[in-house]
Amino acid sequence: MRSRLSTSSTILCLSLTAVLGLQSCAEAGTNGPLRFGGWVTYWDFAQGLARVNEEPSPLRDIYVFAMQLDPQGQPVFAHPMLADSEALRRIKSDTARWMTVVNDVKTAEGTILLKDPRVVHQILSDPERRREHRRQLLSLAMKGGFSGIDLDYENLWIADRPALTTFMRELAGDLHHKAMSLSATVQPKARESKSDGPGSVDWAALCQSVDRLQIMLYNLHNERTGPGPIATPRWIGDIMRFAETQCTPNRVVAVLKVSGMDWGPGGAHGLQYDRAMALATQYQAAIRRDPDGDVPYFTYVAEGESHTVYFEDATSLSRKISALRSQGYTSILFWSLGREDPALLRSLGDERTPAP
Repeated sequence: MRSRLSTSSTILCLSLTAVLGLQSCAEAGTNGPLRFGGWVTYWDFAQGLARVNEEPSPLRDIYVFAMQLDPQGQPVFAHPMLADSEALRRIKSDTARWMTVVNDVKTAEGTILLKDPRVVHQILSDPERRREHRRQLLSLAMKGGFSGIDLDYENLWIADRPALTTFMRELAGDLHHKAMSLSATVQPKARESKSDGPGSVDWAALCQSVDRLQIMLYNLHNERTGPGPIATPRWIGDIMRFAETQCTPNRVVAVLKVSGMDWGPGGAHGLQYDRAMALATQYQAAIRRDPDGDVPYFTYVAEGESHTVYFEDATSLSRKISALRSQGYTSILFWSLGREDPALLRSLGDERTPAP
């Protein structure tokens, strides 16, 4: 299923090899030129938008982290700014623009319930509510001028697996009728699961209807584990090999996280590239690299307490891109724009491919 590298892809591979120290891309199979994209979030909107509008830019798929749900399951804007069409018009026009909807619930008190499965269950289990939810999402996407909807419903209950498959098939039909696309952003798994969360999504069934199955290739180490890389090429390889058994490769999209995490005495918290570098400088910490994927890490002591930081930079992310290419995957998204090593996007070049 893998073809020879095109001339433009070869140039891009050589660029990555020279600038970032990639292993030779000539040994990697590919189905075509690389296609990159990423999310613009409301909390990093200015920084993300600046990345999108840089020229030249390798970014072809722009996902706006736009919609949450209210306690009744109605889609609502995650930030009032996003209700202003002028903000969306600032995204350059030669990209595919996607409206991401996440099952974070904004309560009446103004607090946010992250990845709430209950509200999605209420929608999926009622055919009339399911139909109305589809209608609302389609209307919002059309009004916002989006080319597609990205559904990022996480931590769902395993019992809702069949209903989720049905809903996604119905929503895909609605969107395709309007010449729009549907993507599903899903949690990682290297084998089939019967657990809530990853097990609630039937990858094989979804790939019969969605245009893109977008797999979150991160959280190998997180706030519930000890320190370690957010993702490694070996771990990513296991997940994507399972994906090959569930879905045609041209529908599978890799999602790479560009930031990192600081593990300290009070727990772990996320931090972006520039903050990680600032900490290393402030505490004169030596940056080392994990042997699996060259992920940078360091330790420092603040107020007598030890911290360990793992984060991503252009080198470590290039290793992951190379590993994905070697498996024939060429569509890659970054979570999220404005938090990455600035050298990353500059190194990727301007690999233009047509919109889906």
